[in-house]
Amino acid sequence: MTDLLLSPSNLWFSIALTAIAFIAVLELVSMLFGLSLLGIGDEIGETSADGFMGTELASWLNINKVPFLVWLVVFLTCFGLSGITINGISSLTFNTALPKLVSVPAAVILGLFITSKSVFIIAHLLPSVETSAMHSDDFVGAVAQITIGRASRGNPAEAKFTDNFSQPHFVLVEPLEPEELFDKGERVILVQKNPHSWFATRYQ
Repeated sequence: MTDLLLSPSNLWFSIALTAIAFIAVLELVSMLFGLSLLGIGDEIGETSADGFMGTELASWLNINKVPFLVWLVVFLTCFGLSGITINGISSLTFNTALPKLVSVPAAVILGLFITSKSVFIIAHLLPSVETSAMHSDDFVGAVAQITIGRASRGNPAEAKFTDNFSQPHFVLVEPLEPEELFDKGERVILVQKNPHSWFATRYQ
């Protein structure tokens, strides 16, 4: 198994699978500090859905059905396993792995197809996972509750709110006022989006 993963023909697929383990470790470490990586990258998902990828392709990929980080982990898994499987079949059939110029694009296409179907199932089996059906601008004014960590200016904490369609969303929030602190369980109002989190004020 180790020889298979370390094979030069499977380099990119092994990197993809290793990246999954790296993301998992980062998430565990961040949770020890009362944070979560779940909301990171959601802006990329929204940009992909609204911009260069196009809404139809993004919808087919279901990139807006779950947090982008979840989608990315599923894709990396499908890409890595697809590539190793393709090379495994090629080795058994032709006694050699396919050239990277063939195996990598094939794994990308197959990985995207499987990811689309898998994410669709995950989104329905795990309704508690955030969807991005709403644009982030629609979050302004939403009342969220701090779920993980203690929020201070420059040190966001995870918060959760439910939209009008009963869909939960997880976001990173920090106080709008520099001297404020938000503890776990407190309710806040989202007022302004910044690159990596939301500024919020305490809900009275």
